[in-house]
Amino acid sequence: MGTDTDRPNLGPGFAADAADEWLTALAPLLAVDATVTLDRGFDLNWQTGQWRRSAADGREHLSVRVYDDEVQIGPRWAPGTDAGCPVCAESRERSVLEHPLQARLDLNRWRTGTGDPLLPDLLAAAARNLADVPLAPGELAVVGPAGVRRHRIPRHFYCSSCAPRFHPDLDWRPESLTLRSHPAAPGDPTRAADGARLVVPGALRDRVVDERFGPVQKIILESAAPFAMSMSIMPDAPAWGHGRAMTFREAEPVGLIELYERLGGFPFDAPVLQGLTYRQVADHALDPATLGGHTDEQLAHPTARVLPVHPDSPMDWVWGHDLSTGRPVLVPAEIGFYQYEYRYKLNRRAARAARRANPRENRKHFYDSSSGCAAGSCLEEAALHSLLELAERDAFLIAWHRATPLPVIPTSTITDPDSKALIDLINARGFDVHILVATQDVALPIVWTLAVNRTGGFPATFHSGGSGANPATAIRGALREVAQLVTDPQDPDTSDIEPMLADPWNMEELVHHPRYYMHPATLARATAVLGGPETTIAEAFGDWPGQLERAAAGDVRGALDHVRELYAAAGMDRMVLVDQSTREHRDVGISVVKMVVPGILPMCFGHAQQRLLGQPRLAAALAGTAQAGRPLPYDPHPFP
Repeated sequence: MGTDTDRPNLGPGFAADAADEWLTALAPLLAVDATVTLDRGFDLNWQTGQWRRSAADGREHLSVRVYDDEVQIGPRWAPGTDAGCPVCAESRERSVLEHPLQARLDLNRWRTGTGDPLLPDLLAAAARNLADVPLAPGELAVVGPAGVRRHRIPRHFYCSSCAPRFHPDLDWRPESLTLRSHPAAPGDPTRAADGARLVVPGALRDRVVDERFGPVQKIILESAAPFAMSMSIMPDAPAWGHGRAMTFREAEPVGLIELYERLGGFPFDAPVLQGLTYRQVADHALDPATLGGHTDEQLAHPTARVLPVHPDSPMDWVWGHDLSTGRPVLVPAEIGFYQYEYRYKLNRRAARAARRANPRENRKHFYDSSSGCAAGSCLEEAALHSLLELAERDAFLIAWHRATPLPVIPTSTITDPDSKALIDLINARGFDVHILVATQDVALPIVWTLAVNRTGGFPATFHSGGSGANPATAIRGALREVAQLVTDPQDPDTSDIEPMLADPWNMEELVHHPRYYMHPATLARATAVLGGPETTIAEAFGDWPGQLERAAAGDVRGALDHVRELYAAAGMDRMVLVDQSTREHRDVGISVVKMVVPGILPMCFGHAQQRLLGQPRLAAALAGTAQAGRPLPYDPHPFP
């Protein structure tokens, strides 16, 4: 029965003598083996207390909340499942609605009124239906004049009721990490076979998309792009997820997975050590000095958003794991989670609003980007793709700063049908496309795609990078990025670029970088990498992906180990894995990882934020070029 008295527990919104009509309507649900509660609206403290008693008893919980225009039944919370609790439902709904009280769950949205007189009868009919077709764990029913609508409520990391809250100190450490084997998908050693479920059209959408409760609010199909592009929106993520493919069926799950990757950029439920210096944590931490630094001129400039880093600089830290030993290692919080903000600590919503209002106000020691954040069906898969992306951005930056001609793969030699179609589209838009071999000392297939306006006018150039185990896939990905750029409408008024041409220190935001290199005055610098020898895919990249397939031996862990060896051969043998996954990621089978690799060139945006000081690989790469000996910071990069 629902309770020991066969009656729901009544909340503060209901007087016992005023609840009989509602109790009668609920009668069919009282046979469920769960604690049933009944309240008017939502009372945070009472709902939390009721749920916690159910959880402590290992008992299912069913909350019923009566509003003026509807009744919400559920979610049905069951121990040991990914079902959200009533507070999860309320938090999600307020987030999706952008309700004025979304940050004040302690304030009830319900206002006293007469209510819809039909609601008790509607509830009675719905209760009979739900007794015959019970709610699944995590399912909630909304009962109103429009009928009964079912919604799925996953657990929410913001939930003040069921989400764990942990405040660690230096005496606590996570367990060591053990990398595991995962059979690789046929034909792709970088993807786990059991992760195929994530890209089955409709599978993720059915689990996570709900316009009222989220977590994913909606999916938008972009009709103006030159290929299928699906964009996913989540209230708590810092950016939309974009999926690009040849069909919308293929693009949709990619966009959803990227959205969850974006969600991992803030430590929603990761333990954070606050206000400690490197000197205090040196025995357990990665030395921040190995991550690159800024010049005194950068630090002093009005556009700087970065702070000096010294052994006695207080900063916040998060735990990662050394990829070789598995031992826990601390890294600066703003390196492990690029959306971290000091001023607002763990309040993601307040941090986002403040950053939009005044981007220069909230300084950090490292103004990092999403570069190196990657999603997969397991930690090993996500870590592998993080390293592939880091190598791509690193190679692009080294090639850019060298400013010397790169080998070029003639577009006439490309045989992949999708890539050929993208090349034709770029050409039709009035651009010549150049596929450049950008691989540096990390011996992976890496390309730089450069589109140059044939007229020499505006927009002058567009740039993109690509990497992957399969060179054809890397080229296709880079071409797809450039194809979108050349088809996007561009404001021909270049008055916003003029101040940056006069002084690159005026370049502050990510959007400034590609915009800057649209100006015809930058054409000579942007095309300094052209004029290299022609080559073929086979000559440029040898036996890829065969090399990785043999090393992987059918195991994603084997592919990860091989890529680590390529990094080590380039002098980067230390790597720290930061698990950015929240319980929301894990509940849908997604892992998100940021690999932190001392010595890799970071992809930073804004002239004052370039983190190039103390980068020996870059200094070695510039030796013997016209760029050697130039003062930092170097020419701003064009990466979009």
